[in-house]
Amino acid sequence: MRRPDQREDHSRGSSLTPWLPVLAAMAIMVTGCLSTFLVLQLDEFRPKVGDIVVFKPGSEDTDTWQMAIPATVVSAVGASVTNCTLDPNMMATDGGSLVVEGRREEPALSYRVHWAGSRTAKGSETCGPAADITVSRTDLQRLANAAGGFGVEDKGIVR
Repeated sequence: MRRPDQREDHSRGSSLTPWLPVLAAMAIMVTGCLSTFLVLQLDEFRPKVGDIVVFKPGSEDTDTWQMAIPATVVSAVGASVTNCTLDPNMMATDGGSLVVEGRREEPALSYRVHWAGSRTAKGSETCGPAADITVSRTDLQRLANAAGGFGVEDKGIVR
């Protein structure tokens, strides 16, 4: 003989069954709408023309960043002149800044920036004390992270 409470548990589970496809469809729609919204907002996080990355001279709060970022020196008309390297540690030694002057979407997202400072790397790999250079979006973000972000405000640790 079956107990009555067993039959009630079975009937409660079956009443939810017709709603499962509706709930799944709603979850898919909400996920799709949220994903679309977030992808459209990604442009907000990209560097913009006029943004600046400042490397303060001899800053003691910065960590040692072990990276060498490839860059291309460009002429006034935008033609590639030579390749060089950006080393955040070297750029922070005497200080300097990168100003975003332009953005190019094709063939890949890249930025034209102007460097002003003493040097960007050791030896012949340096871009020089002032240069217009092209870097990828990822590399520009890495440089900004090494300097403490975009902007000129104090980014050191408050003591």
